[in-house]
Amino acid sequence: MGIPDYRLPREILRGEADLLRDLGVELRYSVDIGKDITMAQLEDQYDAVFIGVGAHGSSPMGVAGEDKGYRGFISGVKYLLDVNSGKDPYPEGKKVVVVGGGNVAMDCVRSSFRVGKPDVNLVYRRTKAEMPADPVEIHDAEEEGVTFHYLCNPTRIIEKDGKVVAVELIRMELGEPDASGRRRPVPVPNSEFIIETDILIPAIGQVIDFGFLEGTPDVQLTKWKTVQVNQETFETSKKGIFSAGDCETGPDVLVRACGNGKRTAWKIDQYVRGQDVVPRLEEKFQQLFSAIKVYQKDENLGITGGDKRLHLRMLDPEKRKWTFDEVEEGFKVNEAMKEASRCLRCFRIGMIAV
Repeated sequence: MGIPDYRLPREILRGEADLLRDLGVELRYSVDIGKDITMAQLEDQYDAVFIGVGAHGSSPMGVAGEDKGYRGFISGVKYLLDVNSGKDPYPEGKKVVVVGGGNVAMDCVRSSFRVGKPDVNLVYRRTKAEMPADPVEIHDAEEEGVTFHYLCNPTRIIEKDGKVVAVELIRMELGEPDASGRRRPVPVPNSEFIIETDILIPAIGQVIDFGFLEGTPDVQLTKWKTVQVNQETFETSKKGIFSAGDCETGPDVLVRACGNGKRTAWKIDQYVRGQDVVPRLEEKFQQLFSAIKVYQKDENLGITGGDKRLHLRMLDPEKRKWTFDEVEEGFKVNEAMKEASRCLRCFRIGMIAV
């Protein structure tokens, strides 16, 4: 529910849920774990439990006024949840400022056009080179007309009659690298300036609500407030409970959550059959190939290169920015077949003796 329709159409998502239901999966919607049913009850009723909750909370900005409940101040996760539920989060607001540099921030700015907001801005405290968002997301947001304000950080929310009317920013400069390896942004004294806006959206980070684990102290968390698991088996510190997804990795991309969910399903299958819970051979080889780097992009093999990768066609920016239609048109059948048949240099892997 945090991914906009233009990237993951709702009917596709519903169709995939229907496929699971047809396979015999029982789906129970609108169940609040910890209130409607407890983790202890789930453990009593089932042989294994998988925790795959997402990161649905927002990190605070640490800015004066963000805890005052001003109208127009909306967290990034809440903003996207409303948009993806078919609602305009704040109909009277027309000017938007989003704070952040990740994919959630990109989703917020791009979704804003699609709910009729004509003036959309993104504020980021570092430069474009340090932005953690996918480069393609940044490129698409630029094409659609988002105004980027780099090396800026909010210092104060300006309100009138309980509504956001502007945000005060201060200019930044990059200092020495921090723990992430990126240069630390440092405020430039006396460089404050103001951007008028009706809507201010912090999208600087997501947090996981572990309230549902109350009464289950044996499931341990890491110092990063994620579920602690055995990285090879996805078992938590409590027997019979497994976990993967954003609650285990921290906020990350959808495809990794899907992949780790599938890997965990194999482990749960081993567990309920009474077998040893161990990594599959494919997983061990994946770890090996990742470590020894079997593919070297710039290696000169002395042979003609293969077909170049095909790229999906995009809807025109001026057309797509006002609609939730899927922005990527997809491949034609012959294109998809050609792309799937490209040589991925399997001979490199063939040098490993099984």
